[in-house]
Amino acid sequence: MKASEFIGMKVLDKQAHEVGKVVEIAFELKKCMVDKIFISVGGALNKKYFAIDEDDLYGIGDYVQLKLDKDGIEQKIHMDKLNDFTPKGNHFKDIVGKVVLTQEGLEIGKISDMIIDTKGCLIHNIIITTGNAFSKKHLMISDDDIISIGDYMILKLTKEDVEAKIID
Repeated sequence: MKASEFIGMKVLDKQAHEVGKVVEIAFELKKCMVDKIFISVGGALNKKYFAIDEDDLYGIGDYVQLKLDKDGIEQKIHMDKLNDFTPKGNHFKDIVGKVVLTQEGLEIGKISDMIIDTKGCLIHNIIITTGNAFSKKHLMISDDDIISIGDYMILKLTKEDVEAKIID
């Protein structure tokens, strides 16, 4: 499942009551792991957040089903802002749009999405979009292809390696 599709899913508690929506994921890219899933509760004027991890998940399908009941959720709600819980740069929104370079410093595109395994909280691939508006193409990379991530993402790949991975 694409991370962009996962964000926005409705979340149900143990008793099948809707409690909120998935608003963000935090990750440890070098470990290929989704670290936390952030859920918003409440309305626009009193929005609060809480974080769950893999142990709190019962299942993910068309909805996110939690193992937590109402009391368990209330104990977890303590954030007014997402950035209060994890450092900047570890959220999905922080990586989307980041410019990707080859090991020779050639710009190949921007990060557009991630493929995650919602059952194991694993990141399988990062999707990079390359080309212009009329000829967009995509390539998928794994954590093994990454040298470092800062203001940019630098890959271990050469221009030829990148061209071999491009899919339409």
